Amino acid sequence: MVKRYKNKMTGIGSLLNNLLESRKWRVNMNRHRLFEFWAQAVGKDISANAQPKVLRGDVLWVDVTDSVWMQQLHLMKEHLRQVINDRLGEEGIKDIRFNLVNRLKPVLEARKKEKKKPVASKPDPKKLAAFEKMIGAIADEGARNSLRKLWLIQQDRK
Repeated sequence: MVKRYKNKMTGIGSLLNNLLESRKWRVNMNRHRLFEFWAQAVGKDISANAQPKVLRGDVLWVDVTDSVWMQQLHLMKEHLRQVINDRLGEEGIKDIRFNLVNRLKPVLEARKKEKKKPVASKPDPKKLAAFEKMIGAIADEGARNSLRKLWLIQQDRK
């Protein structure tokens, strides 16, 4: 709480300190230091697969690359919390929660873009003529076209 004195000037530093303490901004600023030392505290393997995303109050949310890492980190949660709190001091974090980030989605979307329609090879003219003769007896043109498409697809797979 900011103290006010009548007819007394208060230094800006004192006012800022009072403001930082009354709103617990100093504690929050201290907790946010964990984003700076995360990789060093948890190690190279964990930091490659898990990154702190957001700090809400005294709860840290961490994005994890896959379910295997998520399970492993759940088992290590108390150890990780202790390692982080050793660096942060007494007003550290109370809990860590993990969020699975789907890294496959961008990969799958990229693969879809990479897939190009396969170039159809030209079928053997003799085989095509024999097939056309065979389906020529079918009266329905739509059925003939559908059979022709299926036959051509099958010829491309050979």
